[in-house]
Amino acid sequence: MFDFTLTTYKKTKELIEDLKKELKEENFGVLWEFELHKKLAEKGLPYNHSVTILEVCNPNAAAKIIAIDPMASYFLPCKIVIIEDTKETKVGVLKLAQLFSHMDSDNVEIKDIAKEIEERLIKIINKVV
Repeated sequence: MFDFTLTTYKKTKELIEDLKKELKEENFGVLWEFELHKKLAEKGLPYNHSVTILEVCNPNAAAKIIAIDPMASYFLPCKIVIIEDTKETKVGVLKLAQLFSHMDSDNVEIKDIAKEIEERLIKIINKVV
């Protein structure tokens, strides 16, 4: 699997508030909160689920990674995806270690940083769910 996803009965708004609090505690910032379902509706393409994407970043980790290899910028920022339907809400992240393993770089440090960030984001999701 390419993702780590959990299911909760929390609604999107509450989940985002909880995520933002925990992200801040872990020195992540929320760069953007994108409501995909609303953008699709604006384009005349209604979607039955609420899909919110939080673009998040730990600036220290990002700076280290792109200093090693600027091509790693393609994988930044990290995304937390929240999908809500009438029954439940799913929240998850991409498995960053797996994603970064596709880089041509043999630099182990990049992969170690990606694994650390992945673990921290999973810890946050586990805590808020």
